[in-house]
Amino acid sequence: MTLRKFVDASLREHLGIYVLATASSAFLTTSQYLAVSAAAASYLPVDPGTSALITIYGRGTGIVLALLLNSILFQGILAVLVVTLALSAILKTGWRWAYAFSAVIVSGFVGYWLSARFLVILEWISTLQNNRVDSSTEYMSLFWFGLAATICYLAMLLVLRKSYRNLLERHLVVKDSP
Repeated sequence: MTLRKFVDASLREHLGIYVLATASSAFLTTSQYLAVSAAAASYLPVDPGTSALITIYGRGTGIVLALLLNSILFQGILAVLVVTLALSAILKTGWRWAYAFSAVIVSGFVGYWLSARFLVILEWISTLQNNRVDSSTEYMSLFWFGLAATICYLAMLLVLRKSYRNLLERHLVVKDSP
């Protein structure tokens, strides 16, 4: 099997991994927006970077820009990791270990990012509650968006597993063919 066929065959799977990881991050970003927005509306202190953007652009746009910059960082790192994962699939020898290691790095990075984002949102909700601000809407949104993020993350792990199985089958077919 040629290099081009390997790349074409796994492109859809690797793109699916990227899209699912992005969706899981987007769900938690939405919940974070609601929590930070509630804090800013209640005149609670926010981090200096977000505060500067709120001062320049207004509350809604400033918070969106702060979260967008954070998401761009995630997208950049994720893109590099998924490309590395895809490139490890086309190695002729040692591809199993390289692909498995790259898959662990991708899943670990996304899991770490999501858990850190989840804890930040919980911290915002705690801050709202400590200042006697009604945070039931933010807490409920964290539950539902967190559930959606978890489902996307688990789907990403299943696609990673399926991708490895398909690559294993392709390599065995190539190995057995004359």
